[in-house]
Amino acid sequence: MKGFGFLFPGQGSQKPGMGKEFYDNFEAAKEIFDRSEKVLTDCSIKSLCFEADEEELRKTENTQPALYTTSYAIYRVLSESGYTGEVFAGHSLGEYTAITASGYIDFEDGLRIVRKRGLLMRDCDPERKGGMAAVLGLEIDQIKEVCNLVQNVWPANFNSPSQIVISGLKEKVGEAMEKLKSQGARRVVPLNVGGPFHSPFMKKAADELEKELEKVSWKKGHGRIVSNATAEVTSDPTEIKQNLVKQLYYPVQWSLSLQKLVDVGILRYIESGPGTVLKGLFRSIAKDVMVFSVEKPEDMKAIEK
Repeated sequence: MKGFGFLFPGQGSQKPGMGKEFYDNFEAAKEIFDRSEKVLTDCSIKSLCFEADEEELRKTENTQPALYTTSYAIYRVLSESGYTGEVFAGHSLGEYTAITASGYIDFEDGLRIVRKRGLLMRDCDPERKGGMAAVLGLEIDQIKEVCNLVQNVWPANFNSPSQIVISGLKEKVGEAMEKLKSQGARRVVPLNVGGPFHSPFMKKAADELEKELEKVSWKKGHGRIVSNATAEVTSDPTEIKQNLVKQLYYPVQWSLSLQKLVDVGILRYIESGPGTVLKGLFRSIAKDVMVFSVEKPEDMKAIEK
């Protein structure tokens, strides 16, 4: 079953109970969740995924390892079922799942890194003064102009031509939201995240993350990666590592990344993990691309072989 690309969701896609049906029904998924319990001594991934409520899951230090594990466990089931990937991409946190799925790092190393990443990002905003909001239906130049006017708020995720996320101090994000509405934005929605991610406020966390990434044993992978920070295709482990550092305080170039995937020529994709956010964003970029979202076992039946 050649010819698939794999997409992995980022923060905001987490759901209470995620991965439980895969854990109960597939040995490959059970193995991944069980391995996670041996890696992290300061939290239980199974408890977070299967038992925690939305508030507990929303904490970035919990969201990241829980979502990473769930998405990768689903990928392992898909992989053992014969669905192989040629190109891999993940939205923000999801890029770590993509790198693990394509063999550049081991699952255990990736899990330790995303847990540390979550703690670093949390500690960059210990008083929870930061936030993010999605802006729908407004030109990027207008959004940039408002951000420059308000200050301490920046474009953070270029998700699609009609959906751009801003990030910064919560009060400034709120001020920018009102101005963007007055400018004609179709909708402006605060996001269910724990800080001002992909903004200059994350630079300190990025510096510390770089040290952690140097401790990881990097390998030659079996697929190509599209980087969030550059929207370019690479299979160079050193470049992938450098892009992960930038990704933390650079905007996520997701719209350009999707266009790059189209240019690569892969027309069938599997979104491995909770939700259908990435499927929706891809459909706004390219109507002829097929994306199959898999968050429950029955979703696998819809994948066209």
